[in-house]
Amino acid sequence: MFLLCTGVVQVAAAYGGLKGLLFFRSRRLCAALGMGLILGSLVWFFFEGGRNIPDTNGGIAGASQFGLFMLGAFLALLFTFVATSIANYRNGNGHSDEDAADTSDGLPSLRETTFIQALLSNLRALWKLCRRSTQRYSSG
Repeated sequence: MFLLCTGVVQVAAAYGGLKGLLFFRSRRLCAALGMGLILGSLVWFFFEGGRNIPDTNGGIAGASQFGLFMLGAFLALLFTFVATSIANYRNGNGHSDEDAADTSDGLPSLRETTFIQALLSNLRALWKLCRRSTQRYSSG
């Protein structure tokens, strides 16, 4: 699931032009990597064998399968966010804090900045808004 979800994120980011989520600068290379991860993990799953074992004979119960799927998907997103933030910042795709503050909110901000830069920019803006809105009610 980890490999499959990582591949899906790469294909979706390449298709959507989200440069901040791409492992490499080339969208085509990231799309090819994503498709390779998707196809490779599916081939590995279907040709490995032992898929249809009931939970009474040592297989994984449905609730556990769901939990493992969610864990794999979450870890794939977390890995993608951290790895692409490091790779894109080091490669020069990352922008300075002033540029990150000018980007839009949400997923479109990942077209120009990395996930960590967008997150920090949005947290700074939220903190400023919180301080501004509570300033008139405080004695300081």
